[in-house]
Amino acid sequence: MKKIFTVGPGQDKTRLDKFLSNQIPNLSRSKISSLIKKSFVRVNQQVLKGSYLLLAGNKVEIEIPKIDKELKPYKKRVLVLWEDDTLLAIYKPQGLVVHPHGQNKDKTLVNALLYMEKQLSDIDPERPGVVHRLDKETSGVMVLAKNNKAHQALVEQFKNRQIEKEYYALVWGRPKNDKFEINLSLRRNKKNRLKMEVGLSGSKTAHTKVEVLQRLNKMTLLSVSPKTGRMHQIRVHLKFLGYPIVGDKKYGKKDNYQNLFLHAHRIKIKHPVTGKPLGFKAELPRYFKELI
Repeated sequence: MKKIFTVGPGQDKTRLDKFLSNQIPNLSRSKISSLIKKSFVRVNQQVLKGSYLLLAGNKVEIEIPKIDKELKPYKKRVLVLWEDDTLLAIYKPQGLVVHPHGQNKDKTLVNALLYMEKQLSDIDPERPGVVHRLDKETSGVMVLAKNNKAHQALVEQFKNRQIEKEYYALVWGRPKNDKFEINLSLRRNKKNRLKMEVGLSGSKTAHTKVEVLQRLNKMTLLSVSPKTGRMHQIRVHLKFLGYPIVGDKKYGKKDNYQNLFLHAHRIKIKHPVTGKPLGFKAELPRYFKELI
């Protein structure tokens, strides 16, 4: 599938990768960067780097290749919390990857939904229905789009930060304040691109609101509301302040807990067709409740 864009007067001096990210919000920045590096993107018929600063009048062409391998159903069922003709709200269990990626091509949430014969949007054939993600280790509520119109509308809501999310996190330590906010910019770790870190240069703003729900012996149960959607945002922010999440093998301290105690408890959106406010909740998993 080929898309062609012309750079407008107010879009000059914008990076090529950022321009395409704004024009095609359903494609991730990493996917766009990959297409640029593989010469699927041309500016005035020339292959250029993602950092190229566009000029008004530039003609940008992007070829989005079809996936070589058709997605296979994964014989697994997930709990459906709510569904209509346009939306699907589900409970994602811990340990389940959201969509095919890397070596995991078949045993994902998307493959499970295909097995359950759920209709999903196909704007991005590699990630049908996916408008936001949860880490593999994180459990909780997710919404997916069942058609392309709903997909685009939900992507816009996420982009404009119109969606409310609340997580429950069990952390080591006891914060002094009952409520606090974290405004620390994040960037990819230079030594490990699969990790994030707090930093200034090359970083993006990240904002998290935190409220103490329950103080335990050596741990604290927190309600966490990310106002931006950066990769691993909650885990990195809490770790930086000295409150690592229990069981976090990537960012936390070494403990004997096999589960990550981070749970997507609630999400609020606007229905992409009617505009009606909708809210969905996912109860804490058993292991989470038992430890509390």
